[in-house]
Amino acid sequence: MDQLIWKSNFSIGIDEIDQQHKTLFMYLNKGMAGVIDPDGIFDNLKAYAGLHFSGEEKLMRKIGYPGLEGHQHQHRLFVERVEQLERAVIGGEKQAVSQLVSFLRDWFLEHILTEDKNYANYMRTKMNEDDIIFLVAYSYE
Repeated sequence: MDQLIWKSNFSIGIDEIDQQHKTLFMYLNKGMAGVIDPDGIFDNLKAYAGLHFSGEEKLMRKIGYPGLEGHQHQHRLFVERVEQLERAVIGGEKQAVSQLVSFLRDWFLEHILTEDKNYANYMRTKMNEDDIIFLVAYSYE
């Protein structure tokens, strides 16, 4: 599979969060290239989810984002699916890694490019860019 190239329209416009999304993008590209370590990728994805999701949810609570509950539900589904695929890899299912790549691609295209942009746009209606930078930094401590 061809590597995906990060494009400016993938950005939600908040640097720290965009950098975290680029990390997921890197995992996706490694999977597409067939160069992921099936054992290590799951630990990395779970660590990514723990840090990224908790920071995002803290940020959404602070701004009173009305879509917080739905977003939290999507985060739980992400973790559940990653854990399910990890069990499949441990169980020797040959297609589990390609299923992981498909899942990450779909998550990126559907969740990050739609749902995350929605809360970023909502945040911009509530505060200026300097306040957003401060709040994001504080939320990911």
